[in-house]
Amino acid sequence: MLKQERHQIILDKLKLNKKVLSGKLSEELLVSEDTIRRDLKELESKDLVYKVHGGALLKENRTLSYEQRSVADIEEKKKIAQKAVKLIRDGQVIIMSGSSTNLELAKIIPQEINATVYTYSLPIAVELSHHPLIEVIFIGGKLNKAAQVTVGVDLVNSIYHISADICFMGTDGINLSKGLTEPDWEVSRVKNSMIDASNYIVVMCISSKIMTAKRYSVVPIEKIDVVVSEINPESEIFNEFKAIGLTII
Repeated sequence: MLKQERHQIILDKLKLNKKVLSGKLSEELLVSEDTIRRDLKELESKDLVYKVHGGALLKENRTLSYEQRSVADIEEKKKIAQKAVKLIRDGQVIIMSGSSTNLELAKIIPQEINATVYTYSLPIAVELSHHPLIEVIFIGGKLNKAAQVTVGVDLVNSIYHISADICFMGTDGINLSKGLTEPDWEVSRVKNSMIDASNYIVVMCISSKIMTAKRYSVVPIEKIDVVVSEINPESEIFNEFKAIGLTII
């Protein structure tokens, strides 16, 4: 089998399973584990995978605009929001990242909830402005027009002065070895500051992003309290998360 054929098979398996194991690939492709390790190293050099001990994780590079994100996987995001809204309590101080999943959450917060919500997302701030009891604090900074969120040093500095009861965090990738990850360094720093400012961290994640990784680390997996997905929390994809004490909803 040609090297290019092996690489394509590896990438196909990653797209299907989100991760591959060197030993299993060696058996299936009838080559040595050293050959597989070289294949994975080459794929990593092309920015296609994240090489980890014993195998590799899928790496996705597509970045969507706000308009694209707001309609992508919309039914899955609504399911996640329906689960996550049960974590909101009267009197909480909440901080929300600028994810489209959080926008779906903002739309369904019960009218009787009296809370304070910090966000740097224009769409979420506008949505919550219609809620009768929620105090909305929009965190300013330089506006990223495509993403409809503020960014920059001023934003990060402002977040560090917040003390939130709960953080609802969207993500582009989560796995055990890399933790929470993002494709954009600036976004990773904003999300890191949000987590540092919060007592309880809820990661909102569609199942296709579980066991994937992006370029920049946000926080280690140990910093997360809850993962909310659209799929059954008893799915085997969560077994390794549960083994380290993460709550899955």
